[in-house]
Amino acid sequence: YMVGDDILSGLGTAPRWIIDFGVSDILRAQSFSKPFGHLKTTVLPAMTKAASEAKSERATSIQQWWLHWRGRAELLATITGLPRYLACSRVTKRPLFAFIDSSVRPGDALQAFALADDYSFGILQSQAHYLWFHAKCSNMKSDPRYTSESVFHSFPWPQSPSPAQIEAVAAASVALRHLRAESIKSTDGGLRVLYRTLDLPGKNPLKDAHDVLD
Repeated sequence: YMVGDDILSGLGTAPRWIIDFGVSDILRAQSFSKPFGHLKTTVLPAMTKAASEAKSERATSIQQWWLHWRGRAELLATITGLPRYLACSRVTKRPLFAFIDSSVRPGDALQAFALADDYSFGILQSQAHYLWFHAKCSNMKSDPRYTSESVFHSFPWPQSPSPAQIEAVAAASVALRHLRAESIKSTDGGLRVLYRTLDLPGKNPLKDAHDVLD
């Protein structure tokens, strides 16, 4: 299970686990006695209280208390069929995209994209998409917020790229990710701190890699 900060900190792996019964009914779920028992102890009491008060939007979810509320079954079914998927932190000043293994569940603070190819990474990590994000994004308090409706669905993707252009973008994407992966090994703070160097004067290999991609 990953959240937006896991990408920005540059972990690259999921630091925690989550119980997910998918769309299983209660008989199937209870056959996994230990995780089901954990939910009975830690989740069911709170769900029962919410249902009794009948004020919470989640009150009706007592009918399937062992399942995730808004589990996004369609999204999970799509990314499960991929070797990896793209994601970025939903609340961020600079969307930084990374590939996540399809076995990892995206948290609500993670904007997930059912895309597994290097070309798509390059388009989304480009300066063009960065500028589009700031023009179209919503805001959470004072922080820009990536929303699929206003940003992704309206973004004008290249309509007729040639095979050579696709290959060039993909190659630049791989080179950029390799540079990032090597650089954060000696950077305390991960991608968040690494990208702050773009705001400083002077030569910067990260800036050069982005220039090649753009």
